[in-house]
Amino acid sequence: MGATGRIACDLALYLRKKGYKITVLTTATTAKTDSAKNLDVIRIEADQKPQTIGDYYKILRALRKNALKLPPHDIVISLTDPPLQAFIGHDVAKHMNAKHIHWCMDLYPDLLPVMGKQVPSIAYRWAERKMQKTLKKADAIVPISKCMARYMAHKSIPRHKMYVIENWPDKYLLESEEVDVESLFDNDKFRILYAGTIGLSHEFITVLKAAKYLQSAQPDIEFVFTAHGKGKAVFEAHVKQLGLTNIRMIQPQSSKRLNNLMATGDLHLITMKPDAAGMIFPSKFYSACAAHRPVIFVGPEECDLHAKIVKHKCGASVRNGDAQSLVKTIIQYMTISEDWFNAGKNISQLTEKEQPLEEWEDLIASL
Repeated sequence: MGATGRIACDLALYLRKKGYKITVLTTATTAKTDSAKNLDVIRIEADQKPQTIGDYYKILRALRKNALKLPPHDIVISLTDPPLQAFIGHDVAKHMNAKHIHWCMDLYPDLLPVMGKQVPSIAYRWAERKMQKTLKKADAIVPISKCMARYMAHKSIPRHKMYVIENWPDKYLLESEEVDVESLFDNDKFRILYAGTIGLSHEFITVLKAAKYLQSAQPDIEFVFTAHGKGKAVFEAHVKQLGLTNIRMIQPQSSKRLNNLMATGDLHLITMKPDAAGMIFPSKFYSACAAHRPVIFVGPEECDLHAKIVKHKCGASVRNGDAQSLVKTIIQYMTISEDWFNAGKNISQLTEKEQPLEEWEDLIASL
């Protein structure tokens, strides 16, 4: 369900098309291997809902054990889900005499306290030091935003090893198909869509306060959230406690229905906790680009997403806690169609200028 797996799948298929032989090592509820021309997907049986440090350690140990059994490869790419995969990537690359690329979609262990995870200080400091040493030894590091690269540089990670390559929209969102919006919803309300994981690094108190006001002041506005993620239960509890009837929860849609889902949102909502700046970059932004919908970002001004929105005039950025500004912004886009249209036009042009898969191919070829 997560963006990490979808993005990794896109890259694997793209590189295979370019003539590379690809092996993907991942986890599943049941061990299984699928093979196609120049592509092997090896699924290791492991816990799909890890909760404790011990659970994650078992997954990492299983991934490392199975990776070391593989024949030599030229490039080893480690991701960040589960966290601290860079450790495995380094060991496997060294064992294979291969180059190691760490694809940094989330920054761990730094993100753990932001997510509210209680980590013993001695374990956190050990993981932080080991991560720094590991990344310094990597042949290349791929952060997904400039603010993430800056954050890592402040942590003494060599800047010359970093290659910022942004993520991209789901391929199904780029396909031009007729969209039957009414198949999902039965009214014509102005919708703020949150399509993605309700994660522990995302902030929703500001949104809930705005929704509380709009429920009586603007009944023609509703919020729609896809109902999955580790923060889902807490979010739903807040919605119930506040008696919010203008927040609708729906199940995640299949890839082939993404166009349908994205078209239902008049505005696309993205949130981030203030302390998460430089540690994540929400993939929801690229979905909004592909859907040609303005974005409203509730989060810190210190991150790249704020800078993109301001530079390209493709939506609005609201600081955490400023529910009043969020309300005004939503009403502005609902009532001033010219502002809504121009922001949608501007955001639709952003992904046309980026060629991230080609950038990946160039990086791999250079190693």
